[in-house]
Amino acid sequence: MLSSRVLPRLLCIAFLAAPSAARAQDALERAVDEVLAEPLRDRRFSGAVLVRRDGKTLLRKAYGLADRELGKPNTPDTPFMIMSVSKQFTAALILRLAAQGRLHLCDRVGDRLPGWPEEWNAVTIHDLLSHSAGTDIDTTFFWLVSRFPQYWPDATEAPPPYVPRALVAPPGTKFQYSNVGYTLLTMIATAATGRPFDELMRVEVFGPLGMTHTVPERGHRVPGRARGYARTETGFELSEQETIDIVGAGDLVSTVDDLARYSEALYDDRFLPAALRKAMLTAYVSGRQGGIGYGWFLRTGKDGKPLQLHSGSGAGFRAWNVRIPESRLSIVILSNVLNDEAAFVLPLVSRIQEFTEAARSAP
Repeated sequence: MLSSRVLPRLLCIAFLAAPSAARAQDALERAVDEVLAEPLRDRRFSGAVLVRRDGKTLLRKAYGLADRELGKPNTPDTPFMIMSVSKQFTAALILRLAAQGRLHLCDRVGDRLPGWPEEWNAVTIHDLLSHSAGTDIDTTFFWLVSRFPQYWPDATEAPPPYVPRALVAPPGTKFQYSNVGYTLLTMIATAATGRPFDELMRVEVFGPLGMTHTVPERGHRVPGRARGYARTETGFELSEQETIDIVGAGDLVSTVDDLARYSEALYDDRFLPAALRKAMLTAYVSGRQGGIGYGWFLRTGKDGKPLQLHSGSGAGFRAWNVRIPESRLSIVILSNVLNDEAAFVLPLVSRIQEFTEAARSAP
């Protein structure tokens, strides 16, 4: 039992710590607002930002409008299209199936997909995951839709014919970003289990992670999702796209909270065993954004710490899922304005790092 002298002292410390933490969060919010002021003013950003450290929320804030026609504001709970950040969850599913022995990362794609071109026989699941299959991207897509026409997005026009083509690089040696590679992974998951891809994602990924607001968008807009916009000279115009040709590569709707849940699940073995988490976060080839693992780009931040991220971009939307594992820091930025020039994002991440590190080291 605590003595009558110790208890008041502990209560005093707790009382003083709470305002200190609140001041640190207020300072972080002001810093984020300061970085975002110009992108908001220039119509380059509208969306939501989440910052979590050690499982605690430091900032959860929304900016701008989710639906400009209705005047509906974005909120921290607003779902957004996350475009290529969707690849993170296809990769997670493949690793979950590998943990269960349903498939192996070294399996050849041709052993899982009937009719796979003989010229590409050396390509493995690992190569698809790491964007290093070495196949010509357009040729791969034409092969896909020649055998599975449901992935062709234009019902009024026939897809181009598939013409066999040799590998453009040995598998596993050259980074070549590929949406179709991740669609192929969805088909491999289904072939390995006999279950539909969307069902597998619900049962193996979203359910275990508690991602209750993450769903694929198929044909019709997910209720409550933010509308996507493109910036014009004077304002905004609605800009959205179908996702049938990017299944598993860019078709998910999610929230800042759900994406942070995934980042935080990679700190222990509850979702994936250590060996597969290490495989996911290992760089195999390099591209403009850094080394490439499975669903994560891996680089070193300005402070010298490892920085892990994936971004997404498509009609009306941008998305960034960032983690700094040494600081156990998760940063999620979702926007319903397509902006090819997003130079504010990395400075924003750096500013958040500075403030959270300063708050952690403060007495």
